[in-house]
Amino acid sequence: MQHDPHAHTQVTEVALPAELTEPLPDDATPAMLIARTAAETALGVPGVHHLGGTVSRAADELRKRLGRSAGTAGVQVDDEDGTFAVQVSVIVTYPRNVREVADEVKRQVAAAAGQVASAPTTVDVRVLDVHGPFDDEPSPVERAATAVGDAVQDAAKATSETTKRVATATVDATKQAADATAEATKRAADATADVTKQAAEVTADVTKRAADATVDTAKRAASATAEATKQAADATADATKQAADATADATKRAADVTADAAEQAVDATTATAGRVHEAASDALDRASEGARDAADTARDAASSARAAVVDEDTATPVLASETAADAAVRAADSAEDAAQDAADAAADASEAARAAARDADQPTDPTTDRP
Repeated sequence: MQHDPHAHTQVTEVALPAELTEPLPDDATPAMLIARTAAETALGVPGVHHLGGTVSRAADELRKRLGRSAGTAGVQVDDEDGTFAVQVSVIVTYPRNVREVADEVKRQVAAAAGQVASAPTTVDVRVLDVHGPFDDEPSPVERAATAVGDAVQDAAKATSETTKRVATATVDATKQAADATAEATKRAADATADVTKQAAEVTADVTKRAADATVDTAKRAASATAEATKQAADATADATKQAADATADATKRAADVTADAAEQAVDATTATAGRVHEAASDALDRASEGARDAADTARDAASSARAAVVDEDTATPVLASETAADAAVRAADSAEDAAQDAADAAADASEAARAAARDADQPTDPTTDRP
């Protein structure tokens, strides 16, 4: 145990109580650490016989059981608004000066507590008794205090046992409650299954009725569709018959128009042939007349030639010969032209006749005259 290095009192080694030699728990609070430090420090001060009396130790034990404070035998530590209040109860050894021992305990405990506490601390030392040479035997008061302490410990054990029994009863009650809950849950599940089954049956029945209604509706719709189709077919047949009648009438009228057009074409062809015949006759007449004119011209030229030969005047024989020759040439040209005109006229008349024949052979398209 380390004490204040500045202390001027003699430090002696003392045997610590068993409760001070046990290690502190891992969850020890600062108050518990201060209490352990204050107890060890106070026991090391010369003149201190032991900490606390029997009654004081019993009261400390009771307070500790009730959770009112943290401490050890003869030392109590209270947390008062962030300040640790340390109270140390000592028994002084005779013939030490009680005041000097109390002051030294206060000084050393304050120094030791200040080293381990993170908050301000106050120390109060109480001297409970003086231990003399004839105080080895316990007094009636100490025996009574010891009895009280034993009673407190027995009460604590009884409380622990009672707590244990209560915990066991709580576990049993919890188990019974869990069993009851499981049973209730099972019954609820069975009831839910029954309700679900009934709902499924109702749903199936409703679905069947809906399907039957759908089938009936489909049948009625099919019947209505068949009736409408029959009516449409009858209407289509009537319309087809009317269209066929109209087509037959139109075809008859077209045939009549075609016959009239053919008759008119025959008449036109006949008229054309007459006109072609007349044109050919005219052309032949003009060719004949031209030929006659050419012949007359040739005869005139020949006469002129013969006159020129028998003319007694020989002054211009060559000129007369040339004139007769020219006249003969012109007459030949005129005859050739007349012959060519006659041939052209005959060809035109022949082509007109062939064209009229082709027009008469080709039938008239009835669609062009269809109303």
